[in-house]
Amino acid sequence: MKRYGLFCALACALVSSTATADKAKTEGGLKITSDDGNFSAELGGRIHFDTYFFDKDDNYFDSFFIDDEFEEPVNTTDFRRVRLAMKGKLWKWEYKLERDFASAGTGGLRDVFLATKIFDGKLRIGNFKPSRSINELTSSNEITMMERSFATAAGIFADRGRQQGIGWNTHWCCHTFGIDLFNLRNPGDPRNEGIGSAARFTWAPINESISTLHLGTYLSYEDANEDTLAREALVEYAGRRGPEQLVALSPGGGEFFFGDFGDDEFYKGNPGGDVWIFGLELAGTYGPFYAQSEYAFGNFSGDIYLSELTFEDFFGAPPSFLCDPFTGCFIGDQDVRTWYITGSWAITGQHKPYDDKIGVFKSIKPTPPEGAFEVTARYDTIENKDIPRMRVSNFVFGFNYYFNPKVRLMMNITLGDDDFTGDQTKQFAVRMQAYW
Repeated sequence: MKRYGLFCALACALVSSTATADKAKTEGGLKITSDDGNFSAELGGRIHFDTYFFDKDDNYFDSFFIDDEFEEPVNTTDFRRVRLAMKGKLWKWEYKLERDFASAGTGGLRDVFLATKIFDGKLRIGNFKPSRSINELTSSNEITMMERSFATAAGIFADRGRQQGIGWNTHWCCHTFGIDLFNLRNPGDPRNEGIGSAARFTWAPINESISTLHLGTYLSYEDANEDTLAREALVEYAGRRGPEQLVALSPGGGEFFFGDFGDDEFYKGNPGGDVWIFGLELAGTYGPFYAQSEYAFGNFSGDIYLSELTFEDFFGAPPSFLCDPFTGCFIGDQDVRTWYITGSWAITGQHKPYDDKIGVFKSIKPTPPEGAFEVTARYDTIENKDIPRMRVSNFVFGFNYYFNPKVRLMMNITLGDDDFTGDQTKQFAVRMQAYW
């Protein structure tokens, strides 16, 4: 609570400074700039309030989800995001501090970094999103669906949407390029010695007032080391707060290895492991129509042994292959692939703008007091080629209503399909969203 009080006290101090020579602007938000222009602070935030309703596959949960780790999804409400942010400049340096109150402890830190211009680009040091996946890099305020695709931290980069390190991004003409080096640690996770890197290049050969064509590619590499958490591909295929499916697993720094051969439960093998992922992006707009697709494939290193009981505990169902009665179920290197295709149509005619500085599309922006209607659809799938039947997919279609450029109502229907367990849970979700 003391940290929250300090944050609010700082904000109040900035507001009260308007009584001095500092200049305050309130167009589209609150921004304060010192009289000499060397210091500035701008307040921002977002509120995403969700409601979830599930159509549960009762046979699936009765058959497999019988312990406390796997619980049936609950119809509920949820603050998906409640954030306050402050950004500005300190002479030739920029800063950003963003806190999500929907997450506890230091795990609620989001973008927290210092940045400065260098070599015609921007150098960032701190906690930020690595340069990978157009859907991941699109702000949660701008994404077309309530949840991101399996080609992001909602799947193949599970819970690894932001990392701590150093990165550099630049743009010129119709191109962008970014490269990052980071520690494999999310805020709130244990300190570790794992390292990773990512690079992304985009090209927009067409970028006109009513039409844009975007092409992109990225490469990500993660090398686990001492105290690194396991690298996973993990999906909530029937929407957030719905059932999860672990698709792929690469061991971390040895912390989770336990048991002895012959026990009912054991998890043995080589600690460490690495994950590399290569992705391709294709997106475009024409007037009120928008389409986007990604294809990502990679390798999760394995060389681990699980008992059949542990395999079922991890993956939610018995192994789909024969396990050795003495050494257990062997999981080697895993070839993982995911792709999606999504589209939208602004019925009221608005055009989705393109941010050519970072190579992503923003949401449509109605002109107040008029609103805007948008219909959306997406097919999404992910598969582990080395575990039989380990394939998960869903189909999402939705409706967005924009009251104004800052307030939006979203409705999504998600039809989940887990081939590995046979589950076909469905979800209806509603979000009320505002940001400033």
